[in-house]
Amino acid sequence: MVSTAIRSIYTNGLSLGAAVAGGFVFSALDTPIPWLLGPLAFVAGINLAGFRIGCPNGTRQVGQIVIGTAIGLRFTPDVATIVLGQLHWMAVAAAVAVVLGGIGALIQIRIARLDPATAYFGNVPGGMAEMLTLGDRFRAEPVAVALSQTVRVGIVVVTVPVGLTWLGTTGGDLFSLRSIPVDWSLLPILVAGCTGSAFLLNRLGVINAWMLGAVGFAGLLTATEIELSGLPDTFLILGQLLIGAALGERFDREPMRRAPRVIVGAVLSTIMLLIAGIVLAAAIGAVSGIPLTTMVAATCPGGLAEMSITAEILGLGVPLVTAYHITRIVLITLVTLPLFRMIQRRPAA
Repeated sequence: MVSTAIRSIYTNGLSLGAAVAGGFVFSALDTPIPWLLGPLAFVAGINLAGFRIGCPNGTRQVGQIVIGTAIGLRFTPDVATIVLGQLHWMAVAAAVAVVLGGIGALIQIRIARLDPATAYFGNVPGGMAEMLTLGDRFRAEPVAVALSQTVRVGIVVVTVPVGLTWLGTTGGDLFSLRSIPVDWSLLPILVAGCTGSAFLLNRLGVINAWMLGAVGFAGLLTATEIELSGLPDTFLILGQLLIGAALGERFDREPMRRAPRVIVGAVLSTIMLLIAGIVLAAAIGAVSGIPLTTMVAATCPGGLAEMSITAEILGLGVPLVTAYHITRIVLITLVTLPLFRMIQRRPAA
């Protein structure tokens, strides 16, 4: 038992050390969102090389609370009005994601020869934990579901920030942000409120509770013009580092070596989702006047935390981007199970 504890401390320390090193290297290379991509690349690289390392329990959750707090501080009354005016487009984007996830499942059935449940829950762009839980009800293969979801998020997180940087890194004057000064005497109250809200939502079984709790508490304060404190830049770096390390931890050499067809299918499905997201972003942007870069970040099939970080660092109207991804994940989680049951019953009719 002592040796197990020592090994856990060693692997956890190694993963966090690799994450810090990756952040510094990518920052020196001046890559987009270096403190997310650097830790992701270094931790994933070590795992894919066969040296399995893991992150401490709660790594991703702490990162999500930090990033959620930073995002919530962007929800000024003017921005909240703009976000509410986009709700119908958010629903359209979520519906498109569900349909394309189903098409991606057909690709996986054909290429990787997966059973329908595994293919479906592996390709619908919802949260990984939620898709694994839903898939388990239909005996979906958890490794294949997790691998498909990991490949999708990994591709999006690596390619979209680079592409958006090439297109231009501003969300426009519509999303110009007023910085809230850091008040070290009130900062603990802000952090405690965001953390407590996250724990409460988690106890209630809310999806993505750790991030949504923090976003909700900080966003409510900001929207009602109650300014306790801003968030120091080092906190934002820490949040990115923790989420990047946790995402890199998901990459495992053995499942990837055993399932090349699953990876190929996931790549093709992700490319299809990305192309559709870009087309949809251009259409919504043309109608609503929202800059293309902001809409691409909002409609691409990445994870909530990862794409919110991308929007935050690149200045792409983070409240709107976050709202799009929250809406997508919530609607997908609500409709995925009944939709799959309906599809499953059809052949027997």
